[in-house]
Amino acid sequence: MILKKHYIVIWVRIIGILITCLAVAFVSIPSADWFYIINLSILLFIQVFLFVRSQNILNRELEYLFDSIECTETSISFSKRKTNSHLGNIYTRFDNLLKHIQELKVDSLQKNVYLTTLFEHINIGILTINSDGKISLKNSTAKKLLGRGSINTLDDIRAIDSSFANILEKIKPEESKLVSFYHDNYLQHLLVRAAILKFPEQEIKIISFQNIRSELDEREMEGWQKLIRVLTHELMNSVGPINSTISTIRELLTEKDQSPIDIKEITPEILNDSIKGIKIIEERSRGMLDFVKRFRSLTLVANPVFQKLEIDRTINDIIVLLHDEAEKKGVRLENKTSISNLHASADKTMVEQILLNLIKNSFEALKDVSNPIISISAWSDNNQNIFINITDNGKGIPLQIQEKIFVPFYTTYKHGTGIGLSLSRQLANVQGGALVLSKSSQNETIFTLRIKMLSV
Repeated sequence: MILKKHYIVIWVRIIGILITCLAVAFVSIPSADWFYIINLSILLFIQVFLFVRSQNILNRELEYLFDSIECTETSISFSKRKTNSHLGNIYTRFDNLLKHIQELKVDSLQKNVYLTTLFEHINIGILTINSDGKISLKNSTAKKLLGRGSINTLDDIRAIDSSFANILEKIKPEESKLVSFYHDNYLQHLLVRAAILKFPEQEIKIISFQNIRSELDEREMEGWQKLIRVLTHELMNSVGPINSTISTIRELLTEKDQSPIDIKEITPEILNDSIKGIKIIEERSRGMLDFVKRFRSLTLVANPVFQKLEIDRTINDIIVLLHDEAEKKGVRLENKTSISNLHASADKTMVEQILLNLIKNSFEALKDVSNPIISISAWSDNNQNIFINITDNGKGIPLQIQEKIFVPFYTTYKHGTGIGLSLSRQLANVQGGALVLSKSSQNETIFTLRIKMLSV
């Protein structure tokens, strides 16, 4: 009986009331009439018994209700009971409670089926790891990508690839890592992400990983095609004039049968034209050499030297450095960073180079713009990232060329080299950051640099 203690308490209190009533009766009546006292006592005991009995009935019904809930048997009906009709309202409430529990149960089962189907159907591997390294959940995609049906601990994954298991063990929430390993002589590129769920008794890490080899191959091919187009364009710009000039000089210095003309036939005019042609060849050759040097600068990016970098101070130093050039061009440079204690873990020289490249690009974009302004602002998020925005009020970048601006040697400026943005993105990437075009409209362009915040 789940209310046994309550049942005993009722009996104790009723007996106490009885004793008190009898004591009051004996004190109040001068001459005791035992006939009345005995009959009244019997009547009083009967009433007490009936009261306790009704409480005991309610107690049993409550116990039956709790047993039904505990056994998940919610289909019973209290209101159909013929006995204890005086508990009709309570039975109705019991039925409503059981009906509500049953609806919650059905809803929970439907959601469970839905989530389980989604969990198995999604084309991303998902598994959960507790603090002891045990894997409690894993979907079919995870088993397929890892090539094993039985994966119960991190050691099982370590048997497949130890570096992959180490990454799963050390990866932090909201962090992304690219992992490559061979499975059945097939190279897989997995993009791995993690999230943490904290419960009172344990902490569970949710790992998701996706094979992005096809996407990488597609992007790689697309990148090569863009680079080949740019290289072809740059080389043809030099090779075409060189070839044309060589043909012209050959026509000047040879007969129709391709034999050399007599030296006496070389006039000052032919000599001058030949010298001009040679100068053109020299200039174009230098241009090609300069192009090769610029190409090498993109492929020989040094490893970053991480150090504590005060963002506000770095921005102010760049503004001071470019103050004279901005003044000559009539451009107003502003630091709109409102947070003064932002510190990054980054390569100071690389960050400064990125900011210089972006601001110089803004200088070009602000030509023929009234009241030109370049503003720099910085802030941080909750994921240990610092963002630096370089904003100008230029005419923006046309939509059709926005995807090309980070391609090496692509430029829309007459005297541009086409390596500033591409190199800047590389400098950001090697530091674990990123550089993106956040916004471009007719009167505003924003480039955003993301770098890592200094860990405290």
